[in-house]
Amino acid sequence: MILGNGVAGFQAAKAIRERDKTGTVIMISNEPYESYNRPMLTKSMVAGLSAKQIAIEQSEWYEEHQIYRMLGRQVQKIDVEAKEVLLDDASRIHFTKLIYALGSECFIPPIKGSDQPEVVAIRRLDDVERAERIFKEERVKHAVVIGGGVLGLEAAWELKKAGLHVEVLEAAPVLMGRQLDAGSAQLLQTIAEKNGVKIHTGVSIDAIEGDGCVSGVRLADGTLYPAELVIVSAGVRANTGLAQEIGLEIERAVVVNERMETNIPGIYACGDCAEFNGANYAVWPEASEQGRIAGANAAGDQIEYTATAPTLTFHGMNTALFAAGDNGKNPNLLYKTAEFKDMGKGRYSKYYFLNNRLAGVIMIGDLSDMVKITEALEKHALYKDVLG
Repeated sequence: MILGNGVAGFQAAKAIRERDKTGTVIMISNEPYESYNRPMLTKSMVAGLSAKQIAIEQSEWYEEHQIYRMLGRQVQKIDVEAKEVLLDDASRIHFTKLIYALGSECFIPPIKGSDQPEVVAIRRLDDVERAERIFKEERVKHAVVIGGGVLGLEAAWELKKAGLHVEVLEAAPVLMGRQLDAGSAQLLQTIAEKNGVKIHTGVSIDAIEGDGCVSGVRLADGTLYPAELVIVSAGVRANTGLAQEIGLEIERAVVVNERMETNIPGIYACGDCAEFNGANYAVWPEASEQGRIAGANAAGDQIEYTATAPTLTFHGMNTALFAAGDNGKNPNLLYKTAEFKDMGKGRYSKYYFLNNRLAGVIMIGDLSDMVKITEALEKHALYKDVLG
C-alpha cells in the first residue's frame, strides 16, 4: 500500500510492478487526480493546463499495470498492529508492506491577513485553479509574490506574462542564497527587473492588508505594495502527522536508511516527507529516486539510495539558470574560481574548484553545456579537463 501519489508514490508503484507482477498495489491520495508533474504547477497557472495534460501517466497505464487507485480519500489512521489503514469513509484497507509518501505542504508564514481568500500557496492543482480564477477578475491588476525561490520567481513571471504588475518580496538578503553566490543572485535580480518583475530582498513583512478582499502587502518599515492577489512560496513542511501517531522516527521529516526503511519493519518512507542522512531537499529528482528505491525494496529487492547534491534549474524572465554542487558555501575552505561573462548576450558562468577539482557551478543564459557539466561535477573533474 502506498500512501500518497506524488512522484515518490508513483515511482514506488512502478518499481514494485517491475519486480512483482501479481501482488496487489494500492495507491491512496487525498487529491482527486492521477499522479501529476508538480513542478509544472506554476507554469500551468496561466496556461490553464488540465490534470490530464500534466499527468505523469494516463489512467490506462494504471489499468494495464493493475495498480488500484483510491483518489480523493483521506487517511485517518494507520493501525500498525492490524496492518490496516482507516479511511475517512470508515473503510479499512489491509496491507503487508506500507510506503509512506505523503509529501509536504506549503509553509504559510504567520503573517497577519494571510487567511484571506486571495492569498494562495501553490502546492496542488486546486491552488492553481483558485489563483487562475482570481487573476482573471477584472479588478485584479497587481500581484505580490512572497518568496524568491524558483517557484516564487516562476509564479511571478507567469503573472507578469498575464499582464499583472508584479512585486517579489524575499526575506533573505539575496535570491536563492543556498545555491547562488552574491554575484549571480544580483545578476538574476537585474535580469528579472529588466523583464518587468520588481524584486525586493531583505524585507520583513508586517501584514497582508484587506477588508474582505486583499488590497496590499505592508512591510515592517511601512512600505505598502498594492495587491489584489498574493502568492506565497515560502518553502514546504513535511507531512508527518500520521507518522508521528504510529511512532515513526521523525526529525524534520520521517527518518529513513539507505533502503528507505523507517524504524518500523515493513514501513518505508520516501519523497518530501522523508529524511536521509539529515537531509530533506524536497525536490522532484530526489523524491522520484527515493520512490523508486522504496518500491524496489518493498517488493523484496536490495538496492540502496545514493544521495546527490540538489541541483537548481529555473526558466523564466527570458533567461535560464542552472546551479549545482558547492558554490563557495564553506567559509573554512579555499575555493578556486573561474568566471565568464558576456552581458551583451546575457550569458554568465562560474565554476568552483576545491583541490583543483570541480565542486560547483552556476550558469545563467546559455545552458547548452548543462549535461556535460553535470557529469564533470559527478566525477569531480580536474580543472584542466573542465576549462582546458
